[in-house]
Amino acid sequence: MPDAPVAFDPFEPGFDAWPYDQYARLRSEDPVHWSELLCGWVVTRFDDVTRILRDRTMSSDLNEAKPSAVVDLLRERSRLHEGATTIVLLDDPEHARVRRLVQAPFTVRAVERLRATIVERVDAAVTEVAGRGSMELIGDLAYPLPVAVFCEMLGIPVEAGPQFREWTAAVARSLDLVISEDVYDECMVLIAEMEDYLAEQVERKRADPADDVLSALIAAEIDGVGLTPDELVAQLVTLYVAGHEPTTALVGNGIAHLLDHPDQLARLQADPSLVPGAVLELLRLDGPNQFVRRIALEPSTFDVPGGTVTVEPGDVVYVGVGAANHDPARWGDDAAELRIDRPDAANHLQFGGGAHSCLGSHLARMQAEVTLGALFERLPNLRSGGPVEWSGRMTLRSVAAVPLEWDA
Repeated sequence: MPDAPVAFDPFEPGFDAWPYDQYARLRSEDPVHWSELLCGWVVTRFDDVTRILRDRTMSSDLNEAKPSAVVDLLRERSRLHEGATTIVLLDDPEHARVRRLVQAPFTVRAVERLRATIVERVDAAVTEVAGRGSMELIGDLAYPLPVAVFCEMLGIPVEAGPQFREWTAAVARSLDLVISEDVYDECMVLIAEMEDYLAEQVERKRADPADDVLSALIAAEIDGVGLTPDELVAQLVTLYVAGHEPTTALVGNGIAHLLDHPDQLARLQADPSLVPGAVLELLRLDGPNQFVRRIALEPSTFDVPGGTVTVEPGDVVYVGVGAANHDPARWGDDAAELRIDRPDAANHLQFGGGAHSCLGSHLARMQAEVTLGALFERLPNLRSGGPVEWSGRMTLRSVAAVPLEWDA
């Protein structure tokens, strides 16, 4: 019997734990793959992904898509979800306007001013668990820490952190390529709660401004015009997800893979100065962002085995940044392996590219560097405390639980 044709299939056994074998088959046999499941193209090669991310004829606006079963469903869901559009779904000039209004707190210089605060919070968190000899990494450290940092940045009560975990998890789940109606409805209820809470915080800050990021975002203007209340809340939801979901996933996924590569873990434990380079490699190897959705505005032709493929205007394209970060044509034959000293790991596509490159990339890297460095320096003989659990999310991929043990 001939082998079945390769296809994008997130229900394939083992996909949760390691989707990259399926991506490799797609990249080799059908790198610009028409997915009947998604009613769109799945693109998996590094050069193609890079090209699309920088191509201004590829839109982020779903309104540019041709009708299909998936597009119709997404449009129906968007109609149920009132409010302004997040920055990640806007095209220029609206995208450029909103980005200019919200980007100031996330420049390299602005984020570096937070380093002392982050070091202090990490030190306190590690001190709290160090004597126990065990913890569940995500719940005890990797999630609460970046939530607390972001709440402090914005001037929002840190006590709301546990609720933000449920809210942002709902946002992340709602982005999945395949999701049931019941799960989506549950996500929408939680997202509405998050928006209501943030709207209350905006009004509180508007009445009583302070020296914090939220007050600055409320006051930000271009030519005398700032963000509307709905626009501000929509961007805050996005910033919360971008501000700590990548950090949580980077720390969690990274430790999970280091436990599977004890030689690399031992090198980091012996020499924490290797951590910044290791963070870049962990982002490349298994960062959270797996797909970015684009809609073609003009015909785009791609060379593929056996001929060419033309993506037509209105076609939806699922840009596989996770697959591109494993492309041997870019990274070599060991692309699927963890090498903490990989010299070109900084060229990963985890934070996108072009006009829509991630605003929170430096904040995520810095928090991960500080957190991982503290774990390696202060928890001797760090090791697995049980099986890793994966979240089952496809678009924002992450571990759900990483039990750890060490010599207390």
